[in-house]
Amino acid sequence: MGKKILLVLVLILLVTPFSPTAGWSHYHHGGVALAWGVTGFFLGSTLAAFTYRPPPVVYAAPPPVYYPPVSNYAPAVPPGMCRWERYVLDRYGRTLLDQYGRPVKEYTLGSCQYPPY
Repeated sequence: MGKKILLVLVLILLVTPFSPTAGWSHYHHGGVALAWGVTGFFLGSTLAAFTYRPPPVVYAAPPPVYYPPVSNYAPAVPPGMCRWERYVLDRYGRTLLDQYGRPVKEYTLGSCQYPPY
């Protein structure tokens, strides 16, 4: 709804200099009021467009955080169960690395038919 109102206001501002009641109402200026109005509108628009600079957007990912591995060893598997493993991810979806640069794995025991996650 806000975009529609803004669009209507911009359209009104664009059409106003060309409307006969607003543009030609100054009959004692010799008919140049419309020219002054349109010229001022376009000059003002050009100056506003050149002077406005949107702020720069900087996307910087935070440095990776090291978490000590909770269980970085493969546990013994009892009969009738399976060992499931996956890489540990941080909150940005990146793989966590240990102090030697290897990915940290997480192990879980569970049913062999369905993953526990």
